[in-house]
Amino acid sequence: MAEVPPLPRYSIVFLSGPADAGTRSMLPIAQELNRRDHRVTYVTTQEFAGRDVTCGVDVLVHASCAAAVPSGGPGRCAGPQDPVLVEDTLDCAESIHAAFADDVPDLVLYEDSARITARLLTCRWKRPAAEVFPSFPGDFPAADGAPGSDSPAPAGDCVSGLPAGVRERLFSFVATAANAGLSPDDFCTRPEPLSIALLPKEFQTDGYSFDGRVAFVGPCIPERRMDERWLPPESGLPVVFFALDPELLLESGPEFLRRCVDAFAGKPLHVVMSAGGHADTVREAAAPLSNVEVHEHAPRSVVLRCASAFICHADLNSVMESLYFNTPLVAVPTGERERAVADRMVELGLGVRLTPGAAEPRALVDAAAALVEDRETGRRVREFQRRARRAGGTRRAADEIERYLEWIYQP
Repeated sequence: MAEVPPLPRYSIVFLSGPADAGTRSMLPIAQELNRRDHRVTYVTTQEFAGRDVTCGVDVLVHASCAAAVPSGGPGRCAGPQDPVLVEDTLDCAESIHAAFADDVPDLVLYEDSARITARLLTCRWKRPAAEVFPSFPGDFPAADGAPGSDSPAPAGDCVSGLPAGVRERLFSFVATAANAGLSPDDFCTRPEPLSIALLPKEFQTDGYSFDGRVAFVGPCIPERRMDERWLPPESGLPVVFFALDPELLLESGPEFLRRCVDAFAGKPLHVVMSAGGHADTVREAAAPLSNVEVHEHAPRSVVLRCASAFICHADLNSVMESLYFNTPLVAVPTGERERAVADRMVELGLGVRLTPGAAEPRALVDAAAALVEDRETGRRVREFQRRARRAGGTRRAADEIERYLEWIYQP
């Protein structure tokens, strides 16, 4: 008689924005919880569905949801005032709700760009949630009551400016939560009982002030896939991993990458360039060179294990992954969050920062070459690597989520 497989311990749905950085951070946690016999459903777009399936978790494919980043932290109004954005978010929430009509999840785990959709679903389902911060936890109530505030936004602030038809649709979606004292205003966020911060507490400027609701677990590194193969150069030259998106810089397109290839020509460095959709064009420029190789998507974790410098945008995921593998950074931030991460990185002495306007090919080459020779920066990066790994990573994140579930559901 065939054995009946054990029932999953808990059902957990993951929500994140359709972006590579969020997916790289969230999938390792989903895999670990799946490995622990929880039923994990990862909500994603078609672009990322294939990658998620190979990780062994259940996948729910939907059209791209509005990845609206709330304007305030917990306790602040997160409801977008754009009616079209609200309706797009409702479309997404309704489709996810319909997919779970017969089996409501026990927990919604969401990355902050999917916060509005997640809050709508938790209101409708009357289920708990936990938030994952892929960047600094913002405006969170501290252990001593500062700097954040636990007070919700004033009633009606998040919905009062919306057209009547949109307000009615919003009220209709969360109407079943009314008996629990909830309303559409509850999609303005408040601190969850558990939040997962994907950085060590030492990287957070005021990390000491956060209470136990925030678990600083450090970087959660994706597991290496079988198709991720790369060999270090036989030349023995220091490896520089180059992963700048030229479309985010002042000079966009393959011409910028070709100029970077020319700038690295003949230097005592081996450059691994991740060029995305420009790979074929840029590869032609690099063909005569022995010290530059061009990939559409280089296996980041594999290359960083051997790299002596990483040239990238300063999203926290890239910075944490680089530090996890003991690699100093040349960071070119292009947004407010990235600038905050780059500033903290420089403050801790873990690399250098260039503005997009200053990130000319020659400046990038000089910065990378200097980092390769900078022993003091290398020492600080090695020390921070130990702190990042001691934070616990994926396993600790899963431990914290399991403890939270047991606290909620166990008598």
